[in-house]
Amino acid sequence: MTPSILIVEDNKKLGELFKEALSEHFVTHLAGNLNRARQYLAQCQGIVLDLQLPDGDGLGLISQARAENPGCVIIVVTAYGTVKRAVDALSLGAADFLEKPVDLEELCEKFLHLLYPVEARELVAESPAMTRVINLARQVAPTPFPVLISGPTGAGKEILARFVHSLSKREKFIGLNCAAVPGELADSLLFGHLRGSFTGASEARKGLVAAADGHTLFLDEIGELPVALQPKLLRFLDSGEFMPIGSSRTHKSRARIIAATNRDLKDEVKNGNFREDLYFRLSTFPIEIPPLRQRKEDIAPLARFHLRRLFKMLGYHVQISREALDFLEGYHFPGNVRELFNMLDRSTVISGGNIRKTHLETLAEPGLTCNGETDGGLYSESRAETARREKEMIIAALSAAGGNKAAAARALRVSYKTLFNKMKKYGIDR
Repeated sequence: MTPSILIVEDNKKLGELFKEALSEHFVTHLAGNLNRARQYLAQCQGIVLDLQLPDGDGLGLISQARAENPGCVIIVVTAYGTVKRAVDALSLGAADFLEKPVDLEELCEKFLHLLYPVEARELVAESPAMTRVINLARQVAPTPFPVLISGPTGAGKEILARFVHSLSKREKFIGLNCAAVPGELADSLLFGHLRGSFTGASEARKGLVAAADGHTLFLDEIGELPVALQPKLLRFLDSGEFMPIGSSRTHKSRARIIAATNRDLKDEVKNGNFREDLYFRLSTFPIEIPPLRQRKEDIAPLARFHLRRLFKMLGYHVQISREALDFLEGYHFPGNVRELFNMLDRSTVISGGNIRKTHLETLAEPGLTCNGETDGGLYSESRAETARREKEMIIAALSAAGGNKAAAARALRVSYKTLFNKMKKYGIDR
């Protein structure tokens, strides 16, 4: 559920400015006096509070708000010269204060920081589908139950896992990509080994399950876990017990398991690649992230979020036209959120920070519209046209990076070697 912010400000024009700035991220209510503000206290997660109000002192509202809604985040806005009163507000329970004239971007950032954990900021939930996903994550976060997150590549499974962790009050988040671990090392990496237990075991090693005792262990691409190791993970999930390689003594850990997969584990069970009992144990609480094409309402807010992040990275504002946003909302996004962010990064470099539809068309997967059907006109290109656009993109990236090939490669999300080879292919001499 999107947090609700109450704006208590008697200057109507200023109140509307606060409302406009905050409405991109929050549900907002505007009250011009204390009497009106009291009607909203129980339902708000945050308050922007002016101290000088027509029917009394705003300080008096802080204690009442904290009593009715203990988790409410209050940010006081104060005129120059009344900082002492802002300090009094902090002692009463306000979270922070800003002097007028208020930096609206800073105001938004403070509420985002205080109301959302960092991991939640990429979890845009304008669509009913993602709203449900986040609500499920909030419900399961405080429990010790395992969570199985499924969804296509690039949909944000690890971000959701970190969000669950952030609300669990567990300190460490330890992650392992099961697909990146050789099968013969997986047992030792997860459960540890004793010295001399196998060739090359020159010293005892604690595994990740032990290291994550009392914390969160994230197993990405759980479908890649070797079948021979799956019974050992099942035993740990059932009892909290495990046995390092070479040990005859059981150990215990209170690690909370969050697993993720882009595979259909039911099919993997049918094909003999995944144990059915482990699947049922892991899926105590399943959460499925839908592909981006099925939640079009999230595309524009995700784009705006990422453009704000680019501003912090690059030091200049990046603008995107309405036509460009319309193009994104009609695109199929086979690479999901990761592809959206990559397209924005690369089009920012190409456009110099002023993204238009034509910049995005250059980067889109040819032939894919939002319904997955091919479009023989707009997106169909000859190889020569594709090469021309690719060359233009490389030249633009090099220009923006001042000729620094390593920086240009990072901006284009390719390796230095790939960039070098492309430059050679297109005769780009820089």
